[in-house]
Amino acid sequence: MNKKWTLLVSAVAFSAMLMTACGGEKEQAANSNSTTEAPATATTGNAINIEASNWKFNQDTYEVKAGEEFTINFKSTEGFHGIGIEGLDVDIQKDGSKTLKVDQPGEYKIFCNVICGPDHGKMLATLVVK
Repeated sequence: MNKKWTLLVSAVAFSAMLMTACGGEKEQAANSNSTTEAPATATTGNAINIEASNWKFNQDTYEVKAGEEFTINFKSTEGFHGIGIEGLDVDIQKDGSKTLKVDQPGEYKIFCNVICGPDHGKMLATLVVK
């Protein structure tokens, strides 16, 4: 009987942790792979500003020019999120920036790389390199 209660309490605690990850405090520690904190104001030049709120990004598509250096500025405006981009070396959690250059034109999937709640899997956008 004690094993059943322990298992039930553990399952409820784990579920609660998953459900509150997106709405968690912004004071949670950033991943050691993240880079410098994103600026509070919009950036000029070759930059894209990606904002994440609970289960969505501020745009569906972001565009950059192939072969040109650009900076990704990422900010969680609601909850605790991060971004990864398939095929590129991008791993930012919480708030941060990364400068890179993509030579190969194409479409790259942007996704939330922090398990953040029930609609985590729907947090997708596209980086279009022209």
